Amino acid sequence: MAGEATKEAEPQPQAAQEEPAPAAAAAAMTEAEVEELPKAIVRRLVKDKLAHVAGGEGAEVIVNKDAMAAFAESARIFIHYLSATANDMCKESKRQTINADDVLKALDEMEFSEFVEPLRTALQEFRNKNADRRTEANKKQREKRRKLDTEALPQKENGPADDAENDD
Repeated sequence: MAGEATKEAEPQPQAAQEEPAPAAAAAAMTEAEVEELPKAIVRRLVKDKLAHVAGGEGAEVIVNKDAMAAFAESARIFIHYLSATANDMCKESKRQTINADDVLKALDEMEFSEFVEPLRTALQEFRNKNADRRTEANKKQREKRRKLDTEALPQKENGPADDAENDD
């Protein structure tokens, strides 16, 4: 009987331990999902690049699900490594905010210096494009203000004129 009591006691602690495990797994899964890169974006990047390398956009490249997961996980790990290295560069400069130069220095530090110049060029194009967008947005904003000011002015001019007529 003592043996039976021991056998019954053993499964109960295991069952009690199993209940928190799914909750912990769900929490861990949620954390992993947060860090996952969007599958559609990874798929598009991989297929576009492979199609370009294979001979143009018309070329069909088939990438299986496991390979796509490997690309996504590799990219995630690379981003973590790059951000940690860029953060180190930032701290060396006694700053708290990582900027583009920190990322470029981190790439060089990680021995990916062949990517620094193309990235610098892409970054400059991005900045120029955004500057153009900001300029257009500012023009639209000024035009909108001018239009509102023009509409508001005649009402203000009519107000005192109406008061003058009422005084007569």
